[in-house]
Amino acid sequence: MIRTAVGYAGGTSSNPTYHDLGDHSETVRIEFDPRQVSYQELLTVFWESHDPTYQVWSRQYRNAVFTLTESQREQAEASRNRLAARYREKIVTAIEPAGTFYLAEDYHQKYLLRQADSIFHDLQAAYPEAKELTASTAAARLNGYLGCSGDPDVLQREIGELGLSPAMQQRLIEYVSTECEHFSGASCPTPRR
Repeated sequence: MIRTAVGYAGGTSSNPTYHDLGDHSETVRIEFDPRQVSYQELLTVFWESHDPTYQVWSRQYRNAVFTLTESQREQAEASRNRLAARYREKIVTAIEPAGTFYLAEDYHQKYLLRQADSIFHDLQAAYPEAKELTASTAAARLNGYLGCSGDPDVLQREIGELGLSPAMQQRLIEYVSTECEHFSGASCPTPRR
């Protein structure tokens, strides 16, 4: 994963906002390196992360895959068809062309990171502009770790590259070690100061 951003897609109105969404849906844009993770792997995570048979009550919160290319559309439809063979109910998750993606307001970006006040403020020293922080690979990685996603070994290898002070690196390790079951026993390679 290179970076992520939340925003709005799948609609026809121009410049939607959280308070004037029009016919758009809230979505996450994922930029990835296909040499590191395949589109198929991302689709697997997507299908495992929600109930594809659940009909949501609002277009704003619907489940959808927004594709950028014909190949992505074909892969998404094939993965949906494989999944449909295992379900008794109809798959209602939409697969549509991405169209224009509109970046959500700054306060919606990196939500979990923003909730970790001290870590968020520490990272802001490296990315003082909100748009830089949103575009930061480090912020995307930290947001994922704070959501208990990721691999403990990878975190331990890359923690020094995330732009955090040694004290905040230790705080992140302490957080994920206590809050995230699969991070239990992780340790910080940076000595405490």
